[in-house]
Amino acid sequence: MQYRVFILEDDPHELADLRARLQTIPDLTVVGHAPDIDTARTQLQNLQPDLVFCDVLLPPHTSFDLLLTLRHIPFEIIFTTSFEEFAIKAFRLAAVDYLLKPVAATDLLKALDKFRQRKEVNETTQHLHHLLQNLQQPAEARVALPTLTGFLFVAVQDIVRCESDNTYTTFYTIDKQRIIVSRTLKECEQMLDEYRFFRVHNSHLVNHRYIVEYIKGEGGQVRMADGAFVDVSRRRKEEFLKWLK
Repeated sequence: MQYRVFILEDDPHELADLRARLQTIPDLTVVGHAPDIDTARTQLQNLQPDLVFCDVLLPPHTSFDLLLTLRHIPFEIIFTTSFEEFAIKAFRLAAVDYLLKPVAATDLLKALDKFRQRKEVNETTQHLHHLLQNLQQPAEARVALPTLTGFLFVAVQDIVRCESDNTYTTFYTIDKQRIIVSRTLKECEQMLDEYRFFRVHNSHLVNHRYIVEYIKGEGGQVRMADGAFVDVSRRRKEEFLKWLK
């Protein structure tokens, strides 16, 4: 199958490099490009691409400003950015693809493989809608949890705690759901730390909102709103008590 690709990029050198790479891939056809969101808005309607590479920062705008004006987003998106901290947590929460500049060849190929997989199973752009929602209303953010059947979108504020089992993590929610995902606890910690989650132990991440009680001890324990008692490691105790205050 042949896929139509559009590039939104304001740096001519980055544009030329990405375009040249994409033109070597047999099932991709670059149908157009734009340096700003106004030009892109018109061209996207006319060209109807399957995939759009979106540079995040397009001064004085961002590509999110464009996407928020579209009533329907019929194409897949891979974001590109030079700034590792810029919206990366939002991308991770919503399981949306992004590439850091300069784009590594292996990362580009992996992102394209995921795009093809989504197209083969006719996945919707639900991830993208959740990303935009998270950027607009960070206090009501939802996280995309990969399960055996797809993705489950869960409100961050409903997550009580996370428990690690090697490369898998179990999410426990306030409504008693138990969701096992193929993510490490470190990945979960990186996604959730700004939402007042703390890693009290190598195997446990807890939500401040649902800590009911701290019980003193060598490291101590916390009692959570779901009735669980979670150990606090001795080496994390001092930092955890400071964080609680």
